[in-house]
Amino acid sequence: MPIPTYQELYPSLLTLLANGKTLSMKEVRESLATELKISKKDRAELLPSGLQKIWDSRVGWAKTYLVKAQLLHQPARGHVQITARGKQVLAEKPKLI
Repeated sequence: MPIPTYQELYPSLLTLLANGKTLSMKEVRESLATELKISKKDRAELLPSGLQKIWDSRVGWAKTYLVKAQLLHQPARGHVQITARGKQVLAEKPKLI
């Protein structure tokens, strides 16, 4: 499967965190990659700058925008947790987040 855009990762990211647990971003990246069947080869692909992996960047941007929308929060550096608002949005099952 090709790497999804950061917008396409929103539902999967919210679903992963729906249980309310705090996860590190490393755990998030690994869990999402497994769930979405992203190959190790695709996960290793670098951005044109050669400085960061595309997969890490996409997951990072998805997290950033969900935090800005107050659907996730960061209780500690490098960790995320779903908010009550995030749970509410997930329960409504919108077609687009």
